[in-house]
Amino acid sequence: MTHAHKTFALALAGLLLIPAAASAVVLAPSNGGNVNLHAIGWQTFDNAGGDNNSGISDGTPESNSTFDSTPFMTTGGSYYLTGGIGGASVAAGRDGYGQNTLNTFLNGDTFGQTPGGGNGLFIVDVPNAADGSTPGSRVGPFGGAGTSSWKFRSRNGNADLHGDISITNTSAFSFRLERVHYDARAASANSPLSLDLIYLATPSNLINTGTGNEVADLKEIDSITFAGQGTQNVTQALAAPASIGSAVRLGPGDSAAFRFRWTAGLGLDAQSQLDNIAFSGTFFDVNGTPTNYTDDFAVNPVTVIPEPSRAVLVVIGFGLTMVRRKR
Repeated sequence: MTHAHKTFALALAGLLLIPAAASAVVLAPSNGGNVNLHAIGWQTFDNAGGDNNSGISDGTPESNSTFDSTPFMTTGGSYYLTGGIGGASVAAGRDGYGQNTLNTFLNGDTFGQTPGGGNGLFIVDVPNAADGSTPGSRVGPFGGAGTSSWKFRSRNGNADLHGDISITNTSAFSFRLERVHYDARAASANSPLSLDLIYLATPSNLINTGTGNEVADLKEIDSITFAGQGTQNVTQALAAPASIGSAVRLGPGDSAAFRFRWTAGLGLDAQSQLDNIAFSGTFFDVNGTPTNYTDDFAVNPVTVIPEPSRAVLVVIGFGLTMVRRKR
């Protein structure tokens, strides 16, 4: 073996020992056959202040399929999607009333509806945000320790009735935001019984691919009502006619903010709650224009060739060049 051959072989062998990035995505059956589906979700909620009545401010979801131990082309640290609840959202930061820690309601095993016909997500199918591992961990499960839900009441008007959420695409790819998931509960007939979710154009930039324009400010995404005490697990497709009516995308670095709005109930302190809030969707390359995505194809940013792999290709090219020169 010539010196050039030896140099090439040793360099390639060394680089091949570099571990590859984890391939985190939403698992079946929750992915509905979409092998590139990603999701970010909150199972518990952090207080904005020193107690459970201080509102919510939470930028650390427990579930995030975009964790990457060798991140590439992202401004989000180890993630390609980030998000915030309440004061941690990119919007005005309406943060509701605070946190309820009772373990006798909500805190179920899904984000929104069940997978399949409901298009919801099993929590165990969404990788852990901490390290991208699966199955996803149930944090504060029903009946267990550490339960948490976001509480709302009527006493202080919109300050206690409204709550903001947001998602940010920190990758270099286009992200098609497909669904929002959440679980809602009215504690009694005197609780706030009507809930809607609206889009906040400031400081967002969620593009309607049917028009090429940003989604209209205050556009209603979803609404539900309760006849009395009860729970509803909701998964809303944004492209559905009752919602935006067309596929929507976030460009690299763009965010989408939304506001939950409960309508005041009969009792000033009667609560309603939200739990298991999540976003899901698919990354695409960015060849298309805002109204023409025919050239785009789905990608998984976690498996995009990282720098070590690119280095392998460089070494291979260098080695082949050296071999040719020796010949």
